[in-house]
Amino acid sequence: MSRLNQIKQFLGSFQSRIFIAFTLLTLLIAIAFMIIMANNEIQNYRQRSREKARLLATILADSVKLPLFSGDVATLKTLADTLLETPQVAHVVIADHDQRVLVERFSKYIHSPPSDMTTEGMPVHATASTPSVDSALSGGPATQSPPFGSVRVSIDTRDLKLSIRNTLFKTGAVVLVFWLAVLAATYPILKRITRSFDVLTQGLGTMMEGDFSLKIPVESDDEAGRATQAVNRLASALEERETENRNLQAELVNALQLEIQEEKRKFMAKMIQTNRMTSLGLLISSMAHNINTPNGAIKLAGHYIQRSWKDLLPILEGVTKDEGDFQVGGLQFSEAKTEFSSAAESICRNAERVERVIHDLRAYNVGERSAFAPGVSVNQAVEGALTIVRAHGSQAQVKIVHRLDPALPTITGNQNQIEQVVVNLLLNAMQATPGNAEGITITTCHIPLQHEIQIIVMDEGEGLPELVAQNLFKPFTSTRIDKGGSGLGLYISNFIITEHKGRIEFSSNSPQGTIVTVCLPVIPAGDC
Repeated sequence: MSRLNQIKQFLGSFQSRIFIAFTLLTLLIAIAFMIIMANNEIQNYRQRSREKARLLATILADSVKLPLFSGDVATLKTLADTLLETPQVAHVVIADHDQRVLVERFSKYIHSPPSDMTTEGMPVHATASTPSVDSALSGGPATQSPPFGSVRVSIDTRDLKLSIRNTLFKTGAVVLVFWLAVLAATYPILKRITRSFDVLTQGLGTMMEGDFSLKIPVESDDEAGRATQAVNRLASALEERETENRNLQAELVNALQLEIQEEKRKFMAKMIQTNRMTSLGLLISSMAHNINTPNGAIKLAGHYIQRSWKDLLPILEGVTKDEGDFQVGGLQFSEAKTEFSSAAESICRNAERVERVIHDLRAYNVGERSAFAPGVSVNQAVEGALTIVRAHGSQAQVKIVHRLDPALPTITGNQNQIEQVVVNLLLNAMQATPGNAEGITITTCHIPLQHEIQIIVMDEGEGLPELVAQNLFKPFTSTRIDKGGSGLGLYISNFIITEHKGRIEFSSNSPQGTIVTVCLPVIPAGDC
């Protein structure tokens, strides 16, 4: 191992972290000690400077009493110049009792800014030769007269930096020697303490490579030794779990293979169903063309019969008045004329219905959206759906009970599409209801507070499996795909109701069966 790798390994070890932390802590303590020493030196130097300036100011104040009192400026200048010859004295000011400066002298040898000087002032008093009567009786000090002048002395403190530098140098040398001595003494102790952790770390590194059979030796009965014992127990448990995981992985692979085969089978079934729907779309296009032609002829013939009957009816009624009632198609004319009119109207109405259904099939096949219109009766859509279901022939063994609200308001929508939704729901309910059940109930009602109409379909069938309930509105979701179901009924129904700004809700019908609620808004949907 190279020297660089050894350094990297040491820096990344627990031992190096403790050593670095202890080193930094010792260094901080040493720096704090140096700062305290320097601060004390600064405070002491400034205190000495203030005391020296105060002492010089006191001496000067005693010297200038008589000259200041007599106004002898020349003597005051001589005294100031004499004081300036004292080392470190940079500036002397003598003022009278009105603080008017009489003498201001600067040193010729010291040129320091005010920030590097310490200034002290002292008032000049006239000391009484004998104590006053009050002080003599009280035994106190003699009363001091008011000052009749003042002196200020400024001394140079530039050598403070040199003093601080010397202090820091001496203190730093002592601290550095102390710090190195502490590190040299603590490193072997620290290495001895962390040796157990080094052994533990090496063992954990081996386990990280996947070898759980290694047992780390326990060197001491301290925290590191107990941690090593716990790691050994954990390694044994992990080795057992690894064996179990290999067995579980083998079982999981087998289960996934089976599941993939099952999903593949379902996917192929959906693909087949998609192909069937594609073929159905082509069949619808062909059927629409083949049915529209004869249906157009039937519709034209029905309108011709209606117009012809309107022309023949007065003539035949006249014949009846002249010659009496006669038979037409096995019925008396008085009865047959009503049936004939109804039959002609039925031919035209059903031809138009066939034309509308073919149009809707083609529109659905090409993705065209049918137009919405106001005034749609939900009850009529339900009745039309019941007629289709009865004609479908699927109602033979299941009874359908309908309870329609006669005061139901109209909505904005497409009656044929709503009728298609009801047909899908009824067929689903009939296919899920056993033959010996009571049957199916379809109800319509108005909920004014929610501004909506509800179509409720209740059955007593087998209910919805949980997996199917979670995917109700997804395409190709059905429990009868293998029996011919497309899995698209609810998907299309939900799409239609969503286009009507409504919703479809499913719930359980205790003790068995399903309740399907279709909610449609009463307020006209302007966006539809």
